[in-house]
Amino acid sequence: MTSRTPATTDGVAVTLGALREATDSLGAFIGQCYAAYPMPTVVVLGILAVLVLSRIATWVSTPRGRGIKDPTRMFTAAQRAEGFTRAGNRCEMEIMPFIRCRRPAHHGDHHIPWSKGGATSLDNFVAGCVTCNTSKGAKMPSAWSTMRLQGRRRRYFPDGLDVHAGRVFVQT
Repeated sequence: MTSRTPATTDGVAVTLGALREATDSLGAFIGQCYAAYPMPTVVVLGILAVLVLSRIATWVSTPRGRGIKDPTRMFTAAQRAEGFTRAGNRCEMEIMPFIRCRRPAHHGDHHIPWSKGGATSLDNFVAGCVTCNTSKGAKMPSAWSTMRLQGRRRRYFPDGLDVHAGRVFVQT
């Protein structure tokens, strides 16, 4: 005859037998999941979960509903010239993750879109070709794409320049 000795954790008595039963049932449930769903399905569902969570994180970090926009919509000629020079007159956007576009830059774009509260300043300037800029539209960049842009900028920006990408307009 086995005796069930209660184990006390924070004043809660749990019998070892009940704990063993819960563990066994959890193991059986996991085994049923693996039996019911093939491994490629589990991988695809995991990737979809990561994409959905990334989209939610971007949505949460978007400055919306504030109604505050930079009164200056267009970059000045001096800002455009400086932005194109520091980018080497080449598009700074990606044609696919980790691959910088090779076309010449003709557009000065807001990294954080002006319509979503982005500032019209060199801190928010991204040199873009016609194709990349028009395909981007007013989409908010993800945290990952911003980090990749900043990593690329470390390679081609002149020494001493800030590689930070994106600035939200703050009314002073």
